[in-house]
Amino acid sequence: MARRDFITKIGAAVLDGGSLLLVRKRGTSTYILPGGKPEGTETDEQALGREIAEELGCELRAPSLRYAGEFRDRSADGSGRDVVVRLYFAELAGIPAPRSEIEDVVWCDSKLASTLPLAPSLFNGIIPYLIRRGCLSGAARLPTG
Repeated sequence: MARRDFITKIGAAVLDGGSLLLVRKRGTSTYILPGGKPEGTETDEQALGREIAEELGCELRAPSLRYAGEFRDRSADGSGRDVVVRLYFAELAGIPAPRSEIEDVVWCDSKLASTLPLAPSLFNGIIPYLIRRGCLSGAARLPTG
């Protein structure tokens, strides 16, 4: 069996008042989107629902998912592999709080995003996409590195 050169993750773009919900896993310094890898034959919606419940103690508000596209970049885990994030706009029922492997939850506008350690897919693709769409408040763009 050929080794895949990328990891597929399903990410939730949860927006509130011009801010994006980001999470940080325990023992890491990088912020990522809520979500994760599908298990078995899970659909993207099932995977997001399971991950949101496990990590944040919330449910997806039905029917809130809207597909936003795929973003490919280096994985935040340092494995040297790429990650493909299938991004969905989503709304949550409940107040997100860290659970399971999540240590921190932050609501991030584009100004705060310029100061946080972000996963490459967020910094290079997803946050600029959300800024172009007018979804995030704060500074007009991220600094170039």
